[in-house]
Amino acid sequence: MDATYLKDLFGQYSQKKELLYQTWFIHSEDRLKAFNQVRKGVKQIVKDIRNGSFPRDLRGSSLETVMNVIIAQQEIFKGAKHAFMWKPKLRIPDIYENRENQLAFAEMLDQIVTTGQEMKMLLAVDNLAEKKIKGLGPAVANILYFLEPTIFCPFNTSIVRGYNELTHSKIRLGKWPDYFKLRDGIIELNESGGLFSKDLGAISAFLFDVGKLNYVTPENSEQYLKVTESKTAAKLKNRQTKEDEKNLHYQIQYVLADIGNNIGYRSWIASNDHNRTVGGNRLGDYSLPRLPKTMDQLSPHLHETVSLIDVIWFTKQGEPIATFEVEKSTSIMSGMNRMDDLYEINRGNMMLYIVSPDKREQEVRAQFNRPHYMHNHDLHDHIRYILFADLINSYPSLKRFGQDYSILGPISHFSDGKLVR
Repeated sequence: MDATYLKDLFGQYSQKKELLYQTWFIHSEDRLKAFNQVRKGVKQIVKDIRNGSFPRDLRGSSLETVMNVIIAQQEIFKGAKHAFMWKPKLRIPDIYENRENQLAFAEMLDQIVTTGQEMKMLLAVDNLAEKKIKGLGPAVANILYFLEPTIFCPFNTSIVRGYNELTHSKIRLGKWPDYFKLRDGIIELNESGGLFSKDLGAISAFLFDVGKLNYVTPENSEQYLKVTESKTAAKLKNRQTKEDEKNLHYQIQYVLADIGNNIGYRSWIASNDHNRTVGGNRLGDYSLPRLPKTMDQLSPHLHETVSLIDVIWFTKQGEPIATFEVEKSTSIMSGMNRMDDLYEINRGNMMLYIVSPDKREQEVRAQFNRPHYMHNHDLHDHIRYILFADLINSYPSLKRFGQDYSILGPISHFSDGKLVR
């Protein structure tokens, strides 16, 4: 992949305080302690297997002690223990009843702990993989990571999904050959991006968040939207929630119109909202009574579409200079399409803004990453998003000090999340 693109992607991700790079990799004392705890525990596993005291179940074993340390490492290792739980009906993983398999497992772990040479470590894992022990697959890598974090990466569903989406690969779960391909690919990505630590936990955290849809990239945007739209549909079944969202929607329209009117523009509020009230204020009183005559040139259908845009700022000459779609819970794409229609016939300096709750920021970015907006460079250069909290907190100063729409720069975001400033 393009190194510049990766560096930008990694850089944006690494600043997100709520995601794993910040919460687990950078600011976790428990993660650092786990390396010594796992190494010590693995030595005990090897000792127990060799002296014949390793039990016939995970419960109460030194292996369970190690896995308990690992699964405590936040969401990224949440299910790591499951692969080692004894399943009697399936007789897997076959390291509790089969003595030969036990010893092979112990030999591999001992080689990782004692050899100190990357090639010998990889050969040790390859030798274990060659034995095709039933049920003992690449989940073992979650242990290996804590023994040699610059050589082995963790392995789970979300990491694999994130890697596949980012690189358009087809890595499969549960197969050792696929794990080795994943490992090599992750190391290559890590070197190309050049921002993360040599400790593969950093880039694995990134891939996990991509695969889990905690972080939106152009590659996982479509999947994110499918999941989000499904959740949104379920949420909208609650009538009270819908009513609260409408009230906030009208409040944002009022704020935007009031700012526009105070910085030299003439605000328009969607025609079907003129009789709505916010704090006793009728929205229509803050709006032009009708669209400017400059809009009369539009076809009846397009005129109707434009009249339903949530807020438009017009110059005194009647030219649209900034349009706003407030998307509290409704379809972001429908609002973008309305503004897009107006932009197509009024190109120039007009800016398009999606105004949304903070919690929908990822969804907005996903919509901005659709091909129509990504590849239409002229349109892409004129579309931004603003978060509710930033708008409401800045409302008094925007209204007081603004002279034109550039006052929105410090609270407006490009499609990649960066502030315009």
